[in-house]
Amino acid sequence: MKNSNIIMYGFLVWLFIAPRNNSSRYGEFFLAYMAALLFSLVGSSEILMVKPAAFFFTIGGVFAFVYVVMRKTIHIAIKK
Repeated sequence: MKNSNIIMYGFLVWLFIAPRNNSSRYGEFFLAYMAALLFSLVGSSEILMVKPAAFFFTIGGVFAFVYVVMRKTIHIAIKK
């Protein structure tokens, strides 16, 4: 796939701006992160025919969002 590097750059950038787990205002930051990704996805889908790189960059952001949600949801604990 020729746009895989753009997807990976989008994943890394969106993962970098994702809220941190140890933040006291994690819920507010996560809501802002989710809204920004939503508006970015809607906006980039509008310009898909003109500039497809923006859409694939946002698809990387969707993968980062799924990763952030899974990281917060799945918690593995090992007991001795």
